[in-house]
Amino acid sequence: MSSIPPLSEVSVDRREETVITQQPGYAATAQVTRDVAAERRLRMALIIQVVWGILGFLEVVLGLRFLLKLIAANPNSGFAVLVYSFSGLFLAPFAGLVGNPRFGGAVLEVTTVIGMMVYVLLFWGAAGVVNLAAHRPVARTVARSTHEQLPGSTLEERTTPTVERN
Repeated sequence: MSSIPPLSEVSVDRREETVITQQPGYAATAQVTRDVAAERRLRMALIIQVVWGILGFLEVVLGLRFLLKLIAANPNSGFAVLVYSFSGLFLAPFAGLVGNPRFGGAVLEVTTVIGMMVYVLLFWGAAGVVNLAAHRPVARTVARSTHEQLPGSTLEERTTPTVERN
């Protein structure tokens, strides 16, 4: 039977650094601990946000195409040409998959709805893979502790929690 070590025993990528500043009449020591794994998670979170942003844009364009076809918009107008040409690139794999019912000039484009669902599933899977690659069990902590002592005075200590994004 295998045992999972408690969270406090899991190895973490940490970088510790001590910075000492000395000037006439002033001395300060700062202890900085960087959680590299957490910084990696922050970068992956940014990548996931970009992935969802791209999906959102694509879904809006495909939704506009669906709506324009449904209301029988003029296919020769500049906006419709732009939407149809851009969305056509992403709907090419689904062309001819199923029939699209027509009602006069209006078209219920089922292939667009299928494409929208497939792209949501693909992007959801991609975001899940990025999440798995970025997962580390410890939260990011960066703490700065400054010890200052002026000549002839008592030691003063300040701890300042900070968040740094690289």
